[in-house]
Amino acid sequence: MASLEEPFEKIQLLSQEIEESGPYEEVYKDSSTFLKGTQSLNPHNDYCQHFVDTGHRPQNFIRDGGLADRFEEYPKQRELIRLKDELIAATNTPPMYLQADPDTFDLRDLKCKFDVILIEPPLEEYYRESGIIANERFWTWDNIMKLNIEEISCIRSFVFLWSGSGEGLDLGRMVQISQCDICWIKTNKNNPGKTKTLDPKAVFQRTKEHCLMGIKGTVRRSTDGDFIHANVDIDLIITEEPEMGNIEKPVEIFLIIEHFCLGRRRLHLFGRDSTIRPGWLTVGPTLTNSNFNAEAYATHFSEPSSYLSGCTEENERLRPKSPPPKSMAERGGGAPRGGRGDPAVGRGDRGRERNRPNFRGERGGFRGRGGPHRGFPPR
Repeated sequence: MASLEEPFEKIQLLSQEIEESGPYEEVYKDSSTFLKGTQSLNPHNDYCQHFVDTGHRPQNFIRDGGLADRFEEYPKQRELIRLKDELIAATNTPPMYLQADPDTFDLRDLKCKFDVILIEPPLEEYYRESGIIANERFWTWDNIMKLNIEEISCIRSFVFLWSGSGEGLDLGRMVQISQCDICWIKTNKNNPGKTKTLDPKAVFQRTKEHCLMGIKGTVRRSTDGDFIHANVDIDLIITEEPEMGNIEKPVEIFLIIEHFCLGRRRLHLFGRDSTIRPGWLTVGPTLTNSNFNAEAYATHFSEPSSYLSGCTEENERLRPKSPPPKSMAERGGGAPRGGRGDPAVGRGDRGRERNRPNFRGERGGFRGRGGPHRGFPPR
């Protein structure tokens, strides 16, 4: 009888010790417990868990993301970009810059209509995430949408708008500015696990920014080869995240725009001394000097079609091209588009009717997703 009571007493003592020590807690020091593989410790390319364990962002492992080696395995594309860079450098206008605040400066005083407009507004989001004190006032999206862009843009033109990764991205798409996104993905190879000041309302780390593109007028890849060269670049920019306090955007955005649009009249709004470059007119409140003269700037485009950089025969041979549009007979005939029994309206007629300038994303203006013409991506 005594032999049966001893184990029972030991069980009671053990249960008392567990109750006193509290519930059992297991400490996980790595992801080996959660690995998907059962044969080995192979994480099966689980970059999200790798980020949790090491701080290395998944984009750190994208191969050939830099400009130097991106087209290493595509010699034809690499040669095309080299030739385009040479042509752009030869046809660029001298750099011009004007110290002016777009909030008070009338953009019509520039006395020019531009083919490309790059807008880089000083959003509060940039300074909040970088943890620095701004030396200029923030711009709200209401103020940005009040910019008189339609008055200084050509009938065929493009606007590129840096919108951050938060509320600006949603607002930009809401007003249909976005025809396409150019996404800037930030790596942290040099400082894994380190991040800038986190948004107090954010659950995840924001590791990218977006530049939205809008189109004014009707521009087609297959018929407007004098004005655009599509599919030359990709719509991703992959660079190391800038250091704390640095709000500079990657220089590659200028290269993408210059390769894409052959128009030479390029305007950069909210530029800084560090962004002054040949071929661009830079306007911003933080510039420390000015050399812009409207009459001198206009002399660079006095000849017919001199606003275009042109294209060499070799560039034309190397560049990717879209197939020409098929006629109704080639598509197999059939009734033209339109209501049954109603007179049909051709696409060209609709395009001409909609070709009215408006920056708000309405017909004929800078359109985005959901606009009347879907357009094309800038690459």
